[in-house]
Amino acid sequence: MAEWQKTLLIDIVNLIGGGTPKTSKAEYWGGNINWLSVKDFNNENRYVYFTEKTITEEGLNNSSTKLLKRDDIIISARGTVGELAMIPFPMAFNQSCYGIRAKEGIDNTFLYYLIKNSVRKLKAMTHGSVFDTITRDTFANIEVAIPDTQMQHRIAKMLVAIDDKIENNQRINNNLVA
Repeated sequence: MAEWQKTLLIDIVNLIGGGTPKTSKAEYWGGNINWLSVKDFNNENRYVYFTEKTITEEGLNNSSTKLLKRDDIIISARGTVGELAMIPFPMAFNQSCYGIRAKEGIDNTFLYYLIKNSVRKLKAMTHGSVFDTITRDTFANIEVAIPDTQMQHRIAKMLVAIDDKIENNQRINNNLVA
C-alpha cells in the first residue's frame, strides 16, 4: 500500500469566489439558474438540490458570481463558517461562500469528505471583527494527507454508501413524522 502524501489543502483545490447580482435589477433575478447562499445548504446532506433564490443569465453575466460545476463543493466562509455541500448540477453562489474544485488527481467526493473532516481546523482559524471568516490563507494553513487516486475512490465510495443510508433513513423518518 502506497504511503499517503502530506500537502496543504490549498495545493489540491481551486478556490472560486462568489457574488451577488444587483438586487435593484429585477431582470437579474427569478431566472433558471440556482443561486446558493448558506441557508440553502445549512444541513448535513451531501448535496444541495434547491435554492431559495434563482438568477437569470443576465444576472450571472453582470455580476461577480460564478457557476459551479457538477460535484464541485460549496463552503460557507463568512458568518456561519464551515457549512459544506456538493453541487449536483451547475449553480451560482454568493460572496459569503467559496466554491471548491478539486485539482487534477484529486477525487471530488474524497475531497468533500476530507474537507468535512477538516472543518473543525478551518473554524479554529477563522478571524474577523464582525463575522468569523475563512480566507484563502486559511486553506493554506491546513495540512492534509492524500492517498493515491485509487484509494481516494475506494474511501469515497465507502463514505458515500454510509451517507446514502443516513439520507434514506432521514427521508423515512420525515415521512413517518408527516
